[in-house]
Amino acid sequence: MRRTSSLWIGMASAATILIAAAAAYGQDQPTPTAGATDQAQPKPKATHKPKAAKPAGEAKAKKLPFVAVTVTNNRSVSLVELTASFSGKTSDSVSVAKDLPGGKKTVAHLAHDKDCLFDLHGVFDDGQTSDAVAVDLCKDKAINLNE
Repeated sequence: MRRTSSLWIGMASAATILIAAAAAYGQDQPTPTAGATDQAQPKPKATHKPKAAKPAGEAKAKKLPFVAVTVTNNRSVSLVELTASFSGKTSDSVSVAKDLPGGKKTVAHLAHDKDCLFDLHGVFDDGQTSDAVAVDLCKDKAINLNE
C-alpha cells in the first residue's frame, strides 16, 4: 500500500513540475521577428492517444452473414415469443419475434453460419408451443406458424 501512495505522490509532483515548466516556457518565449525561419522556432510534438491493447487471447469476432426471414403467425392466438438457435446449440438462442398477433407477419434478420440450420421454438398466448429442428432458413426464408 505504501508503494502505491508514493507512486501517486511522485506522479502528482511530476505533473506539477511539467505544468509549471510549460507555463514558464510560454511566458519567456520571445516573439518571432520578421524574417525568422521556422528552424528557430521549436515545433510542437504531435500528440496521439495510444490504442487500447486487446486482452491476450481475444481474437477478432468473426462477422456472420445475415438472412432476412418472414415470420407469419397464421394462428388465431398471439405469438408470445419465437426463438432460434443454431441447430444443436440451444444455449445460444436469440429472439426472432415477440408479441405477434394472429394473422400478422414480421421480418427478422438472423446471423447465420455456413450451414444456416436453425432450431426454432415458439410459445403462444394459449400456452401451446411449437418446435422445429434443423430448418434451413437460407433456403426457405419463411417461418409459417399454423394451427
